[in-house]
Amino acid sequence: MTGSAMLRQLPNALTVFRIAAAPAGAVMMILSYGSAEGRPFAGFDLSPFRHEAGALAIAALALFVAAAVTDLLDGWLARALGAVSRAGALLDPIADKVFVAFWLFVWVWIIGPAPLVVVPAAAIISRDIMMTVLRLQRLDQEIVPIPVSFDAKMKTLIEFLMLALPFVAGFLAANGTAATDWFFIEAWLSLLWFSAALSLYTAARYLWPRKAA
Repeated sequence: MTGSAMLRQLPNALTVFRIAAAPAGAVMMILSYGSAEGRPFAGFDLSPFRHEAGALAIAALALFVAAAVTDLLDGWLARALGAVSRAGALLDPIADKVFVAFWLFVWVWIIGPAPLVVVPAAAIISRDIMMTVLRLQRLDQEIVPIPVSFDAKMKTLIEFLMLALPFVAGFLAANGTAATDWFFIEAWLSLLWFSAALSLYTAARYLWPRKAA
């Protein structure tokens, strides 16, 4: 394989890295917290950055940031290198969904199974599973996979911000700032529910035209 051909594989390689980094980072973060038994709902005050397993949490954060950066780079590189492909168009949204699902599971596990958290998280993950199944079903029916709409891209951006907020709270807690301030909890819950609403909205926009057809 020539250097040019290898370079054209880079966008898809970054996407695959994002898929692999999600479970790896999630496991590291869960291990850094230890047992979640008896953990209160407002779990942001239990910062993993200030106990003996802090290195795992920092490694998880590094994978989180690296994966988020690849989400910006893979599509841009594919267009810049003229390497836009059907595989890339399919893998990129799936990678986003895998990333969101694993990190949502992490924060729900850490914070605790409160309905206020579980309900929107379940809505987001269920919607993403449904859309992934529909994309895979249409592989043999069309040349180009289901295009990602602007609304869906905004949904992913809001989800990434929501998933990053606990890291901000943990960093502030590790540096002596009161990360248990209700601002962080309310902001995170607001982003979580907004993400769930956007998830259902974008799914409905896709499904309703199909019913009308």
